[in-house]
Amino acid sequence: MRSFGKARRSLHPLADTVVWAVPIHAQPGVEQLPPPLTGAYVQVFCRGDDATMAAWAAMQAIEHMGYSIPQVPTTVNQMRAADYERFVADHWPDLADELPSQAEFYQAMAENRAIFGPFGGYVAPIS
Repeated sequence: MRSFGKARRSLHPLADTVVWAVPIHAQPGVEQLPPPLTGAYVQVFCRGDDATMAAWAAMQAIEHMGYSIPQVPTTVNQMRAADYERFVADHWPDLADELPSQAEFYQAMAENRAIFGPFGGYVAPIS
């Protein structure tokens, strides 16, 4: 029997799953960044048993793309999987339509795949 009032919205099974947002500094490796970029920063979202495993997973995802990582990330941020859409809205509101939806994020996390935020590239002078 259902009680009166507003129906509770059912949460996705992964809603309370801990995910990690790992800021990564990427540089050319086997693959080059689009010219004239010499490096980029990107937020990598992934699952992991702890912050160390999450950092490792994020680094593996970037290296799998053919880029190198000049230093191990020192900051790893924890969040609930359900908070991804809010994170995107808060940090990249103009790019929300270009990034994975909340449903696509859940699917990637269910498959232990990484999701990338926008790459912020830079050009450094050659010394």
